[in-house]
Amino acid sequence: MKLTIAVALLVIVASRVAHAQEATNDTVVLRVKQGDSLELIAAELYGDRTKALLIVIENKVLRTRPLRPGERLRAPISREVTTAPGDTLEALAGTYLGSARRAPFLADFNGISADDSLPAGTIVTIPLTITHTAAAAPELLSEIAKAYFGDARHAEMLRRYNFLDKRTLDKNASLIVPMYQVRLAPGRQPAPDAASKARRDHRRDASGRVVKALPAARQAWKGGDYAGVKAVLTDLEPDLDYLDTVDATDVGVLLGATHVAFADETRAMAMFKRVIDRQPHYVLKRYDWSPRVLAVWEKAGGQVE
Repeated sequence: MKLTIAVALLVIVASRVAHAQEATNDTVVLRVKQGDSLELIAAELYGDRTKALLIVIENKVLRTRPLRPGERLRAPISREVTTAPGDTLEALAGTYLGSARRAPFLADFNGISADDSLPAGTIVTIPLTITHTAAAAPELLSEIAKAYFGDARHAEMLRRYNFLDKRTLDKNASLIVPMYQVRLAPGRQPAPDAASKARRDHRRDASGRVVKALPAARQAWKGGDYAGVKAVLTDLEPDLDYLDTVDATDVGVLLGATHVAFADETRAMAMFKRVIDRQPHYVLKRYDWSPRVLAVWEKAGGQVE
């Protein structure tokens, strides 16, 4: 088993064994320089010589063939996407990983909570993926995991990622291997387009301003200075989608409560609903807010304890 998979991965032409999944993966074109090898290119691109296999797979070449100066090779890369307002992990997983059911994996790959909403302007890394086709029958998922990750314990991740009900892969059957541990070396990630850069800058600016605005707004609220709360937070209202969920919730609740204080229930309801959209299970505590605020919050669909 080990020999079969190792030979398939390292020697056989890639079209027989695996191929980069173009639907969910980007590539870059590289021009071979004098003295280049697949291992050297992999080290420069990924920071890891052992990832030369990915270039082999993408170009369907034999590792034993020497590279020619001037030759062009394609190399798969992970993709960085910048979220827009309303983006969710489910939507991104459906678009880039082939199924919304892979949202928890996308969250894990990026070190974020699967239950949290995504602020606009967030950079999410989409891992490059490989489609592995079994050359022998059957292949253990543990051996496939060991071949790609160097660790058989990733077999369970492969099983769940591919929605399999067994721990083997039949001959000629395929599964997707998310190479989430492969990141581009510093400086090799393509620059974002203008729209993505604008969203990133917007998020950075809003996050910087809320750091100063929230403490001032809380102080004004405690002092009963509702006009002061509005003066501090109103400018952040258009930026709620770009704030972290916690900050967006704090701003939205304070603004909504302030609208209640000014007897503007319509605006208060609209603001509370934006908060609930970001945090459906957020709860207001009775001893923190007035009965009027709690009544409008509940009317908007919020929970109270």
